[in-house]
Amino acid sequence: MGFFKDLNDDAVEVSEDIISEEAEAEEVVSEAAQEAEDSVDASLLENLFDESAPADEEVMVEEDYVIDEPAAQPAAAPAAKSAATDDQVTVITAGTTINGSIVSDCSLNVMGTINGDIECIGKLTISGSVSGNSIASDVYVNAKRLDGNIDSEGTVKIGLGTVVVGDIKAGSAVIAGAVKGELDIKGPVIFDSTAIIKGNVKAKSVQMNNGAVLEGFCSLTYAAVDIDDIFE
Repeated sequence: MGFFKDLNDDAVEVSEDIISEEAEAEEVVSEAAQEAEDSVDASLLENLFDESAPADEEVMVEEDYVIDEPAAQPAAAPAAKSAATDDQVTVITAGTTINGSIVSDCSLNVMGTINGDIECIGKLTISGSVSGNSIASDVYVNAKRLDGNIDSEGTVKIGLGTVVVGDIKAGSAVIAGAVKGELDIKGPVIFDSTAIIKGNVKAKSVQMNNGAVLEGFCSLTYAAVDIDDIFE
């Protein structure tokens, strides 16, 4: 009986040792897991506030893209605005009568009646009635009659059936109507077959189509050729 009692006590002691070792192993594993979790949390916190972390670099790249993309859009705005300004036209409608001078910083289309001088920076188109002097970058007259001088650094066009009583100064000219006055053209002038000119003409070159009538003196004053040198 003493032998079996000693054996039983040894078995109980071994069992208690095994249970103790398992508890210690679980405690070690738990502590290791807790340390790993704390290490991960600390690493996440460090990366969250670390400005050099790769995650922040991706954010910076994304922000740069967002900033750069709208920056390219305003560049086209001035071009669109400039084009809109160049296309602006003031229209004097038919049935409208203005007694007085007009000054415009854009193109002007006169379909009504103006008793006064006209000055505009852009193109001047006259299809109504004007009694006064006209100054513009380009002038196109397609009316029955215009009483007044025309001054332009660009081109002056007198349409078929139009009568102009006044002097014309321009960079170039195309005449299909009738003009009574002096023509001072820095460049070329073309007299169409329907043109009737009563007055002297100064120009760089003259093209007179068959049927055009010129009553006056024509001088190629602005030609590149020095005529006096040729005959000396």
